[in-house]
Formats: sequence, structure tokens, C-alpha cells
Amino acid sequence: MPHISTMKVFGKGQVTLPKKWRDKVGTEHFIAEETPQGLLIKPITEVVYYEMDDENFGLHFSTGISSSTLLANLKKANGKVR
Repeated sequence: MPHISTMKVFGKGQVTLPKKWRDKVGTEHFIAEETPQGLLIKPITEVVYYEMDDENFGLHFSTGISSSTLLANLKKANGKVR
């Protein structure tokens, strides 16, 4: 069951996410998306790209990524990355 928490806006619009959430996702970078249901705050996970040789490469996602998300991102990027 999702954990629900209230937050307060400070100063010039700063919102502090609960420590439990910040610790769980392991990142300090987030993106906010406006949806029909309201504001959705999602963590941005670090992706490290490294080449192993001319024909093979590796990707490292520090907090993981589902195979369906990876496949969708690869299809979206197909032909745009050189």
C-alpha cells in the first residue's frame, strides 16, 4: 500500500520530500510532471554508459530499471542517438 504524506511549500516554492522517500529512491534528483490526477514527482535515476569494445556496450542503472521501461526508452531513442 502506498505511503501518503503531506508536504508544505516554503520560501520560493521549495517542497521537502519525506526522508523515508528520499532514502528509498537513493537520488537527489527528481522530476515533477503535471497529470490529470495532479502533480506526479518521480526520481531521476543515474544511468552510466560505458563502452566495452566497438560492437558491445554496457548500461548501468544505479537503482534499477524494468526491462519494459528500458525497451520503451530504446525504441524511443532508436535513430536519434549516434
